[in-house]
Amino acid sequence: MLMLFVGAALTFLVAYVVYTIVSSYGSEYADNSFYAFVDDTPSTAQPSTSESSKPNTDKYRKAYEQPGRQVLIIYATEYGFSKEMAQELYDRIELFGSGSDNLLLQPRIVDAKNFAVVDLMQESCLFVVISTAGDGVPPSEARKFVDWLMESPLDLLHLSYSVLALGDSNYVHFCRAGKTVDHRLQELGAKCIERRKDVDSEDLEAVNQWFDAVLRSLDKVEIETKFDYLHLEESEAAESTGPSRERPFSSVLKVKHDLTRNSSAGDKETIHCEFDVSDSGIVWTSGDALGIYPVNNSKDVDKLLDVIKCSGSTMVQAPRWAHFSNAEMLPAGVVLQHFYDLKNAKSELLVLLQRFASKATSDGKSRLEALLKNGIFRTNRLLQEYLGEREVVDVLEDFEDIARNINVQDLLGQMKALLPRYYSISSSPVVDPNTVCVTAAVLRYQTLGKDRCGVTTTFLQDRLCVGQSCRVFISPNPNFRLPDDSSLPVVMIGPGTGLAPFRAFIQERVARMATGLNLLYFGCRQKEQDFLYRTELENLVKSGALRLRTAFSRAQQNKFYVQDLIREDSAHLWDLLSTGAHLYVCGDARHMAHDVNAALCDVVKNSGGLTGADEAENFLSALEKNGRYQKDTWVT
Repeated sequence: MLMLFVGAALTFLVAYVVYTIVSSYGSEYADNSFYAFVDDTPSTAQPSTSESSKPNTDKYRKAYEQPGRQVLIIYATEYGFSKEMAQELYDRIELFGSGSDNLLLQPRIVDAKNFAVVDLMQESCLFVVISTAGDGVPPSEARKFVDWLMESPLDLLHLSYSVLALGDSNYVHFCRAGKTVDHRLQELGAKCIERRKDVDSEDLEAVNQWFDAVLRSLDKVEIETKFDYLHLEESEAAESTGPSRERPFSSVLKVKHDLTRNSSAGDKETIHCEFDVSDSGIVWTSGDALGIYPVNNSKDVDKLLDVIKCSGSTMVQAPRWAHFSNAEMLPAGVVLQHFYDLKNAKSELLVLLQRFASKATSDGKSRLEALLKNGIFRTNRLLQEYLGEREVVDVLEDFEDIARNINVQDLLGQMKALLPRYYSISSSPVVDPNTVCVTAAVLRYQTLGKDRCGVTTTFLQDRLCVGQSCRVFISPNPNFRLPDDSSLPVVMIGPGTGLAPFRAFIQERVARMATGLNLLYFGCRQKEQDFLYRTELENLVKSGALRLRTAFSRAQQNKFYVQDLIREDSAHLWDLLSTGAHLYVCGDARHMAHDVNAALCDVVKNSGGLTGADEAENFLSALEKNGRYQKDTWVT
């Protein structure tokens, strides 16, 4: 009995020490790295001996030893949602197949980046879950798969398939990657058993409709019962051994400084950060992005734990996406700080609260009933408006008398993963391959009268000190590249932090002594406040390495933007395009990219003489197809 008590006490003590150490970002601790405490991965981010010898417990890499009817799921993801949906489909197929001895369904999941282990000639049923990244291209790690499929001579008359296409309608080429794969599979003779579903902005209702439809279709698909040829350990071995989203590198922040001068609360706040990637195995190209794993504010974690009356040292299961931790159990404070999204509450959280509503006041019950009356999906406007203004802790506080009865493990099961954020790299490896620079706009705002902030940007600005480390990896962007011919002019359009990749482009062009013109269109609010890298750019202009055109939107009575400069320079820009110039646009996809494209159409019409209804758009589309009009845009 005494030994049991001592053992329990030691377990609690260890949990408390871990939680105390790892929740101290921005505290007096000089070395507060959680990863150094629980993960023995070397600094080069190569798998450790203990990690590589650890038995494979991933249910989605199951090896089937008995014959069955195999179903293949290929996913292509940029930010993780496609993978999550592919795993959900796997679970549903597994459950569906277990309900009948005649089905014997054996689902398998393969990341599109590992497509080489798949033989479509041996497959009978294929489901593709694919997102569209950037300006209508496949996710970076799925480009080779899509290119291979487009060039494949296979005859797929034997194959049944369906495609779940994920995208964002704010972008011009909505779900284009999914549409491309769907059309190509049809061209190769494959039979579509359920029409492609185009899903806008993680619309789970649409996703569930597709899930239900493909499960109904499985009864009609002829799938031979046989032994599975696919060895998913080969898929695992095929993955890169260098730093990646699943195996990020622990990089030290070497330099951090403000790029803006703030005189009031509403002013733009932008920072420059430099990360040390020496001896990491990280390789990148100008135009790529840096993925950064943030760490939540410990005060936010403590506030959430206080609402549910839970100690931060309570041991919980480590989530399956905690790739860089070997621990199976971790303190609740640790997993909340490092692995869970505290900002964006899921609809399912309200469902969980309703399960415990028997102990709530009648007011709490009625409010939950009203919010959930029309379901949990996007069509429930009342629920979506409610969640859109609140973070996880706000929801819990709204129903505090219920929340305090919820088990922390149940709560974690209804929370989103804390995802990495991506920032265009603002330095060239040609100049310094051991330092990656990013330019980040710090997000601060209010909802419901409460101060809010961006998770990663305030982590970088407020809590990560120079000399401390965070987890990073490279996100390739092969469709945003400088021309091979350095004598060609480049026209770069990047207001605000859209300037970031162009700083890298200019550095590289100068280092390589490119002879082509470097023309940059940059815009911000005020010259004296948020003119990013002003001294650096002005020195480049003085040296003759750069031609700079600036638009300061608040410097005059009528707002003036980069698209207005483009129209002013119409004749000059047409001359450049006529001599082979490459066009680049970086920044906001919702408004800026559309406005710039409209201005470029005016250039083509007014100075190029292509005045027909669609001639200007067709001209720009041809430039895009030939790699001379490239965009790196995002929705904020």
